[in-house]
Amino acid sequence: MASYRKRGKTWQYRVIVINPYSEKKREYTESGFTTKKEAQLAAAKKEKSVL
Repeated sequence: MASYRKRGKTWQYRVIVINPYSEKKREYTESGFTTKKEAQLAAAKKEKSVL
């Protein structure tokens, strides 16, 4: 699950991933994207790499 927000002139994403075995949550955040679409693509890539 990802959320997006605008921070000044740049966009930030936050991805929360739940480990299916231990059911622990892990949060990943990255900012500095010029468009929301860039943040969405980076968030999708991060979700795939973590799972």
